[in-house]
Amino acid sequence: MKQQIDLKLLQQQREERFQKSLFGANQMSQPVEDKPINTKVPMLSNENFVQIYVKCTITPEFVAQKELREDNVENEIDIVFDDVIENEELGMKKEYNVFVERQLVQQIKLLKQNYIEKQDLIKMPVCGSNGIRLPEEQDLLLYFEFFKIRENSTECQLLLQSQDLKSQYGLLICGCLFNDEIAQDLAFKFLTKKPTLEIIMKLLLVTVHYESKYQMYMYKLVKQILYFYNGILKEITDPLLSDVIQNLKQLSIEKPNIIRINNKNFSLKINTTFLYPLYKQYEKERAAVFKPINEYTQFQVLRNADIPDQTEDSEYPHIYIIKKQSDQQQYLYGVQLEAHAEIQIYDNKCEKYQKYNDSYLGCVERNIWGTSMVVYDDGYPESAQLQFPDWIGQKRRRLMKIEYETNIMANEPRYFDTVFLNLDTKQWEELITLRPHYNQEKDCYQLNFFGRAKIASARNFQLIKAGDDKTIQLLHGKMEANCFNLDFRPPLSILQAFAISMVSISSKALVS
Repeated sequence: MKQQIDLKLLQQQREERFQKSLFGANQMSQPVEDKPINTKVPMLSNENFVQIYVKCTITPEFVAQKELREDNVENEIDIVFDDVIENEELGMKKEYNVFVERQLVQQIKLLKQNYIEKQDLIKMPVCGSNGIRLPEEQDLLLYFEFFKIRENSTECQLLLQSQDLKSQYGLLICGCLFNDEIAQDLAFKFLTKKPTLEIIMKLLLVTVHYESKYQMYMYKLVKQILYFYNGILKEITDPLLSDVIQNLKQLSIEKPNIIRINNKNFSLKINTTFLYPLYKQYEKERAAVFKPINEYTQFQVLRNADIPDQTEDSEYPHIYIIKKQSDQQQYLYGVQLEAHAEIQIYDNKCEKYQKYNDSYLGCVERNIWGTSMVVYDDGYPESAQLQFPDWIGQKRRRLMKIEYETNIMANEPRYFDTVFLNLDTKQWEELITLRPHYNQEKDCYQLNFFGRAKIASARNFQLIKAGDDKTIQLLHGKMEANCFNLDFRPPLSILQAFAISMVSISSKALVS
């Protein structure tokens, strides 16, 4: 409980600092409080240049640190001149002045917003974190030089080729500060030409702290590295990591929240607590399929829809798709590679379906008889919990359990109960099969499907809450071969309802 409170306080403090920095549109137009400017550069009143007063505030929480290895105490210079990491004891710069051509003030949005006409001065606040370097004078000057030629890709390439690694990081930082995607793209391209594990981790630090367009991409990339490192992800397909994963012996995890990269002369230590906002954003992006839908909605589930020649009894793999009936928007894909195997769930169609890739959302595991199924999200197995730092992935959650009655004789419809986790209330709820009535004259079981089922099938069913047979929580009706209507209401989620449908359609040894 205390950890949750600390994290919320950390996030609140971080957002407050960002509100005081240049990261929001509203505050950027507000001038910084007037204070005397201490600078070694003389004040210039010049029609060609405007002075920028950069004031940096540095947060106390530790984000990254570069430590000497015990056998390399004589090489402290390796730490002093790092291109990204700045240790607190080295004395990070708090404020400085730099000059920009006056014509650029009207062209660069941030400078224009922070320009104080009465003082003929630009005041620019920057929020830094303990361990990640701040933008320096030469970084800003490089960015201004870049801005003047940014429409000429050839000149930009030549400019970046002439810069060292630290300057390229500096352009990436400035690209983030000035919300310049062209600068970010070019710097990122150069920094990832020969990526190493150290470069990937430093890019994570810079892109997340300075809120780059690449921050979520880098977060997912590091998540892939850790899943691969721990043997959960079997193959990495992102070409950026093809060389990086060959040298993962440098990597180590220290619970609860430390990633360490051990190089020949030093150790890079990263506190993953600063990734908490990215973790929450990642969860929010996927909430549409994990959390209860807002209202009663009609969907369709298709099996092998993208393999037209296959029939209901075709060979595996089986591909399932759920789409909204009103607009035909496709939401999820289910993949069963062989009979009686687990069903994996993805948010996109993949060239190669691989568990724990970026599109993977969870799976349906089953017992050998097909009478008991458990639905999990995409978290890592509990056995691997000690190999993951906080806020990069999470231990997998059980979302639903489905229990079928054994029905070898197939003399009755399929009956099953399900308990599922409501991710809004965090409470478990139960649904049961609505029992049809037996029509002796027609010698069959009957149930009103309100036109949502056109073919008699054991896969036609309705779920209700116990004691309430008036409100249908989920309706599943066969319309044609490999095409089923799926209608459901809150508190079921799209992923949970899709799992119920796929389980009902798939073959089960002891269930007809």
